[in-house]
Amino acid sequence: MFEVIKKYRYFLLPLSLVIIFDVTLLAMNYHISVQLEASSININIAGRQRMLSQKMTKALLLMRYQQSQGLSTDEAYQELMEAMSLFDQTLNAMMNGGETLSANGQLIQVEQFKETVIQKTLKQSIELWEPLYRSIQQMQLRESALEQLVNAMVADNPQLLALMNKLTNQLEASAKRQTYLLRGLQSIIVILILLSFVMAISRLIRREQYFSKLMEKSSDIVIVINSASGNITFISASVKLLLQHEERYYLGQHYHRLFDQESATRISHLLLLAKKFRPLPYSRCEVQLVRADNALIDAEMLLQLNRSEDGRTIELSGDIRDITERKQLELALTEMAHKDSLTGLANRAQFSLLAEQAILQAQRKGTSLAMMFIDLDNFKSVNDDCGHHVGDALLKEVAQRIGQRLRASDTVFRIGGDEFV
Repeated sequence: MFEVIKKYRYFLLPLSLVIIFDVTLLAMNYHISVQLEASSININIAGRQRMLSQKMTKALLLMRYQQSQGLSTDEAYQELMEAMSLFDQTLNAMMNGGETLSANGQLIQVEQFKETVIQKTLKQSIELWEPLYRSIQQMQLRESALEQLVNAMVADNPQLLALMNKLTNQLEASAKRQTYLLRGLQSIIVILILLSFVMAISRLIRREQYFSKLMEKSSDIVIVINSASGNITFISASVKLLLQHEERYYLGQHYHRLFDQESATRISHLLLLAKKFRPLPYSRCEVQLVRADNALIDAEMLLQLNRSEDGRTIELSGDIRDITERKQLELALTEMAHKDSLTGLANRAQFSLLAEQAILQAQRKGTSLAMMFIDLDNFKSVNDDCGHHVGDALLKEVAQRIGQRLRASDTVFRIGGDEFV
């Protein structure tokens, strides 16, 4: 695992940054939504304070009227107490942090407002409210006392309303500032994500160009064939060095364009196995490639199965290497092993092999087989008297004359110094 990370670190680093920034962006979006929800609640309850202030004034005025008419003030008094209690609870919660009731009557937690301007407005509101609150708590229902309280409430209510309006505006401005700040940070993170993405793509392109150049300089041909369609989905630019065709000549075309008929049949069998998700019977094979001038090039193909880029099919990938020189060397070595270097005739090793095959074939068919053994009389004296170069010339001439006297189906061997079969 560590080796994989080390190998792809230049690509994984910007990709990791993209993931980190993306997670940060998600967290910020969540924080913004929470902040907007909290701001909405705060603005809502600040607006409700204005309504409660008016509600208390209305309740006091109604109580004064009911008292002057000799009517019961219980209902108006209850309304006054409820409004007063909720107003006081909300004001203290905003000042110091605490619990209060939301607009739908649910208990909510209000965070302390720490901005200086908001704190200042809240302090002014509390200084104005506390004397009224104590007066209402100690209220006596005598006509003169109620009249005095109504006058005080009517006198202070406009200022209290103005402070609540000011508080609402300050909360709205604060919410906007926080939103703009978070949106600004969001924009920065989005830009960082884009930069990291561009960095990852550029490094990926650079890496691809690097390996493309390596393959261009390599004499090997790298090829990928889709098992479903049989089309070549990738071929390295080095194909031009060997086959004199550009890679676009092969890309998207059937693999028959690259191989001779016998090799294409072998590749077809391998693609059939790949299509059925079966393992390859071998990891390398010899093939022949068709050059632009229709000449055949001997090559060795290293085989491997991989999933396609979209993951839907299996592809046969191969590394094709020119083995023309190796085949020529093998042929030369084979000839050296089975031919007499002086006369060009088949040697003793070839005689043993072909003689055994001929005898077995004759036995199987019930036919006869003839062998003629020839040696040269007094050949040693030729070497001794005339020299080895004359002896060698004599052997060449004998080999040529024997070959001229035989049918095309017969074979001549030199199995010793002056011995022929």
